[in-house]
Amino acid sequence: MDGEMRSRRALSLMCLFLTVLQISTPSSGPSTDALKYSTQPSNISVGVGEPAVFHCGVPEAHPNLTFTLYGSNHNYSLTCPGGHVEDIPQALYGSCEMKNGESLAVWTLQGTAFPDNGTRVVCQQLSNPKALSAVLHVYDTGATNVLLIGCIIGGFFGVLLVAALLYTFLVKSESFQECFGGGETEDDMTTIVSKE
Repeated sequence: MDGEMRSRRALSLMCLFLTVLQISTPSSGPSTDALKYSTQPSNISVGVGEPAVFHCGVPEAHPNLTFTLYGSNHNYSLTCPGGHVEDIPQALYGSCEMKNGESLAVWTLQGTAFPDNGTRVVCQQLSNPKALSAVLHVYDTGATNVLLIGCIIGGFFGVLLVAALLYTFLVKSESFQECFGGGETEDDMTTIVSKE
C-alpha cells in the first residue's frame, strides 16, 4: 500500500508540474497586440447623391481581414490582402492596400440614394473575436424638391409650346377648315345693274 501511495503522489506531482508548464508556456497563436484594429470603420451621414467611404485597417503583422458591406439589394465581402470581389455594381468600389504599416480595406459608394440608407459594414480580422461595424445614413439635401419644381415648370412650358404650335398649324390647315365647317366662304357679290 505504501508503494501505491507513492506512485499516486508521484503521478499527482507530475500532473501538477505539466499543468504549471502548460500555463506558463506561451501559445503559438497571434499576440494580442497584433489582434487589434488600427483604423476603425465609423458611421457616415451623407446627402443624396454624395459619395460615402468606409475604411477598416489592421496591423501589417496580421493583415488578414474581411470587410463586408450589407446593402439594400445585396451583400458584398472584401477579403484582404488580395481584395478580390466578384459581381460589384458600378457605383460600388472595394479595394485593399498595404499602407503605413497596416492592411487597409476600403468600400466606396460613388453616389448614394435613399435605398442605401441603413447600409452596414462589418470589419472582421482573422482570429480576432471582436468585429467592428458602421452604418450609412442618407439624408435629403433638398435637391429632390428642386428637381420636382424644375420638372413641373418645364412641363408647363412644354404644354404651352405644343398648344401654340398646334393652334398655328390648325388655323392654316385647309383640310381642318373643310372638316369643321369653316370651309369656303360665300362671296358677297353685288350686282350692278346698268342701263343699256
